[in-house]
Amino acid sequence: MVDEKQVLLIDGGNTRIKYCRLDTVAAELATVSSVEDLISQLIKKREIRYIYLANVGNSNLNDALSNFCTAQSIDLRVIETEKTQFGLINSYANEKKMGVDRWLAMIAAQEMTDKPFAVIDIGTAITCDFVDGGQHLGGWIAPGFTIMRDALITNTVKVTANNTKPEQIMVGQDTEACVAFGCLAAVQGVYFSAIDYLSSKRTDFSIIIGGGDKNMLAFSQHAGSIHVANLVVHGLARYARSELFA
Repeated sequence: MVDEKQVLLIDGGNTRIKYCRLDTVAAELATVSSVEDLISQLIKKREIRYIYLANVGNSNLNDALSNFCTAQSIDLRVIETEKTQFGLINSYANEKKMGVDRWLAMIAAQEMTDKPFAVIDIGTAITCDFVDGGQHLGGWIAPGFTIMRDALITNTVKVTANNTKPEQIMVGQDTEACVAFGCLAAVQGVYFSAIDYLSSKRTDFSIIIGGGDKNMLAFSQHAGSIHVANLVVHGLARYARSELFA
């Protein structure tokens, strides 16, 4: 009989690799910066018998995990974007062109609400996808805060910035603050645009928000938005539970 402690969920993102056991999916994720560091941690986890992987950021991760799992007699399941699953229908003509992070974010969000929804994942990039009645309507991809800031200072002469990531909108009184608050305003613009889009179609809907920079939309919790620690891992958990515990 399978125990949730024997199942590991791995999110290979654009900048970091995050992971947790299935029984701790609601807790803070462990994070490593390289495949080598991940393997060194996995060697210590002798209880693991199943690994569910979503990978968008590291071309070496799949092969390294496959070799490790073969040597350790661990079942590896690499999740990829599908045309339909769990009653969710992908709008892409070629679903393989959609990043699995977006697909899993929708899979996770679908379990959290019965209403039409937008799911926004704020990280290296900002993704926003809309679902109504199990049908994916489409979505947006925009640069995240850091990419916007770095592009601005790279492509201008006298604009400078620092590493500040504000979470509350204000106006800047020096160039660095103006850049930080301007990029925050752009991030928050995705949220407000999502509300405008859904409002044009439905009167009752949900907004579900995740990602490493989700605190930039912290104010939205007061408006009823649902904040999730890691949408990709929650999506992986749904796959694992349906396949191993159904």
